[in-house]
Amino acid sequence: MIYDDLIRQLLLAATGCIFGFFALWAVLQPMSLTPILGYELKSKNAISEFHAIYVGVFLAQALLCVLAFTRVEDTMLGNLVAIFLLAQPLGRVIATFRGGFPSGFLLTLFVMEIAGGVIILSVQPSL
Repeated sequence: MIYDDLIRQLLLAATGCIFGFFALWAVLQPMSLTPILGYELKSKNAISEFHAIYVGVFLAQALLCVLAFTRVEDTMLGNLVAIFLLAQPLGRVIATFRGGFPSGFLLTLFVMEIAGGVIILSVQPSL
């Protein structure tokens, strides 16, 4: 375990920027993002669900990163960022039993989500 406020803040900032980037991409160019993710926005419900997740939830995760960054001494906030991040590959693992393992760009995201969550948990605020 590493105890360092600055490293933890850098990890939280990078994570927040990634979520913010995807949320912005989903707002500005959803039709360029959806094929990479394997989505087809062909109905009102599909469009709504895509925006709920990739704009709403991802923006909330980015804001949680900002809060954890500004209150780095509150261990639980940063750990919640990691838990939310690790929940995504957990969902992907469950999905493998129903349709297969992610491939292409989603496989890259799967690895990055696990690595990011584990690394954030391994770097805790200074004692």
